[in-house]
Amino acid sequence: MKAKLLLLVAIFFTSQIGEAIACAVCFGAKDAKSSQNMAIAIWVMIGVIMSVLGGVGAFSLHLWRHANTPLEPHQQLTEEDLQGYE
Repeated sequence: MKAKLLLLVAIFFTSQIGEAIACAVCFGAKDAKSSQNMAIAIWVMIGVIMSVLGGVGAFSLHLWRHANTPLEPHQQLTEEDLQGYE
């Protein structure tokens, strides 16, 4: 019974009947308002993701640049090796 049901579902999804009952978004109608809204939503998502990734990259660059700067004179005194004085 399960094999017949599985075969029927597979035939339904691979046949033209599945495309005939598809909505405008699934079918890919270019004139549909929902398809245009979906395209705008995709571009907004790409913009948001790229701005977040750009911020992470800029912060990483900031940390990398400041990690290679020499220490201030007052910081060099506090981080001095004091093993020889013990």
